[in-house]
Amino acid sequence: MQAKPILIIEDEHALGTALSILVRRMGHLPTLVASGTAGLDALRQAKPAAVVLDIGLPDMSGLRVLEQLRAGGAEVPVLVITAHATLDHAIQAQKSGATGYLTKPLDLRQFEQTLGGLLTQGVPLAAADGEPRTAALIGAAACLREVFIGIARACAGDVPALIAGPSGAGKTLTATVIHAHSPRASQALEFLACGRVLDPGEIESRRDGTLVLEEVTELAPEWQSRLATWLAGPSAGRPRVLATTSRDPREAVNDGALREDLYYALATLTIPVPALRERSGDIPALSAFFTGLRADAPPPRITPPVMAALQAYAWPGNVRELRHVLDYAVTLSGGGPVFLSHLPAHVAAAADDQAAPALAPGELEAAVGRWLDAALAQPEEGRQGYDKMLDQVEAVMLRHLLERHENKPTHLAAALRINRATLRQKLRRAGLQREG
Repeated sequence: MQAKPILIIEDEHALGTALSILVRRMGHLPTLVASGTAGLDALRQAKPAAVVLDIGLPDMSGLRVLEQLRAGGAEVPVLVITAHATLDHAIQAQKSGATGYLTKPLDLRQFEQTLGGLLTQGVPLAAADGEPRTAALIGAAACLREVFIGIARACAGDVPALIAGPSGAGKTLTATVIHAHSPRASQALEFLACGRVLDPGEIESRRDGTLVLEEVTELAPEWQSRLATWLAGPSAGRPRVLATTSRDPREAVNDGALREDLYYALATLTIPVPALRERSGDIPALSAFFTGLRADAPPPRITPPVMAALQAYAWPGNVRELRHVLDYAVTLSGGGPVFLSHLPAHVAAAADDQAAPALAPGELEAAVGRWLDAALAQPEEGRQGYDKMLDQVEAVMLRHLLERHENKPTHLAAALRINRATLRQKLRRAGLQREG
């Protein structure tokens, strides 16, 4: 195998060095640079066989580097890596011409396999035409990373895809996002409930656009076979097919609810949508979005005990249930603050469930990481020092804790087992209590 030059644009020295060693072990020649500007300079001087590009660079976003690289006509394969995967990042990377997309912490074996594949195929993803639409998934929980990557891959191609997840988790919205960012975005998007399909011809008669088959396991077995044959035929003039299911696809195949031939026709690209209980850290953002959709102006304030209950509740109905609960609570509140008494009793009771985790694994780290990214994105002269940043975090904690204890510092001091004078000093520094 001939050694190929690989350009690595990564400002984290330890990771960049590790990737360089791995590339060298693969039999190739790594060049490591630590900024977007240096990376673009290196690209002008020599043409690498592939580029490994971090999004979070000190001088410019890696996505900006990718845009400039493609604008200059370079067709080199680009593997984008990021510490904080978001739907916008994934789709923008795809639109800008990324060939691959991985998230940190990196699985080095996966990195090696992905880079090896790029060097073999050497063709960047096709960028979708048109401007981004408004459809979007709200949230940045760690468990959504696979969803974001799956959506970006679906936007890049035109193959069928299978979207799996519990009822109310956002499968329909996921399909809408894929269509909105795909080459077919200017064409029709149509949803067809498989439980109500009267004849396979209802599916086969569709032309162009995107057709979403909701709960595909509800199709009769003989119709599933006919659908699999149709998908295996010529694609010209046929709509792009996205299928959803609330069941685990492999389990559905094993128990006969989903024919194996149809499963393999759809599952080339499978996107797993997680349950809301797996991303409770996204509930504040989701709640703000749903209350903001109402005619109430301004949106009512959701008090900390209510938010604690919302994050502790198991949400068997997922995001759809959350929206209905918020509509109910806001209506009862009459536009004022939303208190526990405004929630349905079974949701309010979750606030007293001490066994319920406040956050799913990794969500606190992800939330802090997003905040730090935003803070460090400021110009250097406008950035705050570590102590100031720590004060901001402590102020948020103290404000929420104080509200939970009826704005009584003595009660809060007892609950936290902290000296009252020390607590008052912290409250003053946070602007939550005046001198004297």
